[in-house]
Amino acid sequence: MKAAFVSALLLMFALVSPCFAQATNASLIGNYVVTGTETDGKPYDGSGPLAITMDKSGALELKWDNGKYVGIGQVMGTQLVIASVAEGKVVVGIMDIKPDGSLEGKWWRRTDPGTKGTEVWKKK
Repeated sequence: MKAAFVSALLLMFALVSPCFAQATNASLIGNYVVTGTETDGKPYDGSGPLAITMDKSGALELKWDNGKYVGIGQVMGTQLVIASVAEGKVVVGIMDIKPDGSLEGKWWRRTDPGTKGTEVWKKK
């Protein structure tokens, strides 16, 4: 009975463990296509590309629209936490890292009305 229980437990961990695989900063490096909504919920009208590189410190550097907007990021488990500046305002965001390599999440810009800012990043 113990052997069957242990075997079943090991099988369960083998099947579930890929779900717990965590991304790293290095695994997110690349170019992405971005879609999203403003904090008032209105869709972006032609959002530009996003490039993610790694700084010598190990933090991620994010550049939207060829550097028009810049930020930093850090992987925390299965999420990417970001801070950036857009239109002179501080922006924070939390992106869920999906199994297919895309990221999806919410963002907030200081002093903007509304809390409906969203983005989806798909790797090129």
